[in-house]
Amino acid sequence: MSGVTALRRLAHRSLRTTSATSFKQQHAQQQQRRLFASDPNAPPKVNYPWQDPTNPGNWKEEHLVFVILGGWGVVIVGGKAALS
Repeated sequence: MSGVTALRRLAHRSLRTTSATSFKQQHAQQQQRRLFASDPNAPPKVNYPWQDPTNPGNWKEEHLVFVILGGWGVVIVGGKAALS
């Protein structure tokens, strides 16, 4: 009995995943899923910082990291130039 039940479940799962409506639903769920825990009611992040330069709160975390590292680079190179 367990073999028949397992085959029945497998057939049901394969039929469910191959239908067009379930494919659209899975695609929509994948787009809505976020990689990190965040506020689901938060405004969406912009793709590029120049789309919304006056609001760093809407930038992605990677953009903030690049800006911070660039700032440190300017400080270090400027300090090195000033002291030498």
